[in-house]
Amino acid sequence: MRSKRDSGTALFLMEMIAVVCFFILCASVCILVFVRANNLSRLAKDTNYASLAAESVAEIWKAEDAGGLKDRLLMSGDQSTGVIYWDSVWSPVPEKEEAEYGGQVDMTAEGRVGEARIRVWRLEDDVELFVLTAKRILRE
Repeated sequence: MRSKRDSGTALFLMEMIAVVCFFILCASVCILVFVRANNLSRLAKDTNYASLAAESVAEIWKAEDAGGLKDRLLMSGDQSTGVIYWDSVWSPVPEKEEAEYGGQVDMTAEGRVGEARIRVWRLEDDVELFVLTAKRILRE
């Protein structure tokens, strides 16, 4: 026999718990979507800046060879392979400890044609952002 005091509050409480759980689930999905969008936005921005940095490296290499890269972009390394580091605003820095991005320049020559392969990556998670190959006619 049911008492007069059982007015359905238990059923209402269960319904409210289900609604709260549904809203928590929706909120967690929204948060995951926003985090993913932020990561994609950051990757797109970094890729854009990396392409500009690689193009700058290629143009300096074409005009001034490895010496220009050492003078202008603080490249370390020898005549065939060099490493360049950039900070968070893409300004060249001399040391890896100060850098957020890195670039490797591999320079080769076959006959009168020189080739430079430029690879730019983010140091934080070692994500490759951009790769560029440039060629030029070598001076005699």
